Amino acid sequence: MNLLGTNIQHIRADYKSATGKSCQHFFCPILHVDENVPLTKGHIVPESLGGKSRVLQRADVDNGFGSFFEAEAADAIRHGLDHHPLRTVLDGDPEAMKKIARRFRLRVHLEGTDEFLDASIRNIDGKPALQVSTEKLSEVPGQRTNSDARMGLLTLDLDARSSILVTALRTSHLSWFSICGYRYVFDNEGILVATVLRGFYEDFIRPRHRPHRTKKGSLISQQVKDEVNEHCFQFANFIRPLQKPEVERLSDELRRGTPDTGCFIALWDGPLWYGRISIVKLGNQHFGVMTPTITDARGWALLDLAANLELETSFARFDPNEGGYCLDPPNQRTIWPNAQIENDSTPAISIRQAAQIVLESGRMNRAGAAGSTSPGHAFTPNATSM
Repeated sequence: MNLLGTNIQHIRADYKSATGKSCQHFFCPILHVDENVPLTKGHIVPESLGGKSRVLQRADVDNGFGSFFEAEAADAIRHGLDHHPLRTVLDGDPEAMKKIARRFRLRVHLEGTDEFLDASIRNIDGKPALQVSTEKLSEVPGQRTNSDARMGLLTLDLDARSSILVTALRTSHLSWFSICGYRYVFDNEGILVATVLRGFYEDFIRPRHRPHRTKKGSLISQQVKDEVNEHCFQFANFIRPLQKPEVERLSDELRRGTPDTGCFIALWDGPLWYGRISIVKLGNQHFGVMTPTITDARGWALLDLAANLELETSFARFDPNEGGYCLDPPNQRTIWPNAQIENDSTPAISIRQAAQIVLESGRMNRAGAAGSTSPGHAFTPNATSM
């Protein structure tokens, strides 16, 4: 499903229909600027993770997210599920080994200790080989010489949580831009998600000419990686991987994913739906992306307390023929867990309880929200400023 397609005249007409104003070039759904820059037919789901549908995007934005976040997410998802990177190393495929070495951190456990030594792939006599650095071996307690050391388990580490989070969130955003056009871009949900994505772009992608590397063969520095994680993890509860039993309970349309079908899970509070869970399929892994569609107390509760919530849900879809949403009445309940705390034993709370906590805290007022703070009254788009 790709209602907007990649025709610039169609997109400009849609912009005018949504805003009443003309677009001179291309109004970016992430940066929210209209500038004369190179454009590209960007994949909604990254091509490396099975995406085929495309939507028009700024080339700098599309390439920036692709190299800084999506390449790492794709490696983590593909190797974590389809082909373990350790097997690639053991199989000895030279080209595959080089790629793994560029992306993953290789370490060898030192038997009898809690220490790990860094390892790398090096060309020795024209063939790739695993090389272990013993430079700091003398600092390891109980190891007097290199010959004393006994190497154990080989591990490959890749902390791609931030990259997967940003990739899933951007995929959801581009999906709804493709399906609904600028009416989504300028509603509360679209403004919120664009604000979050724009922060990633302006803080981490734009300042770097080659954003995924500091030098050939290496990833971004650990300091930058730590800054990215610190920024991203405040949004960790918006996204979670769906386990196999959960995926099997989804309808066929939801298993195919929101980008291809326009189907999603609506979140309800009585007669009002206030948010949604878009289903994003990246490779063989499904993710739920939860976003508020309004900015009253319930919407802010999702922003502020999107963890350990008991949610009332139903199946929903966008109908292009009707130009609107078709929603089943609420008929299921699910628990949205806390991404930051594994096996959180805190009792789940309802969205109304969460909304009351937000109201009593005064956080909405401090954030500069305009209008009434009572449930049921939507806020202006300014209320979604992060």
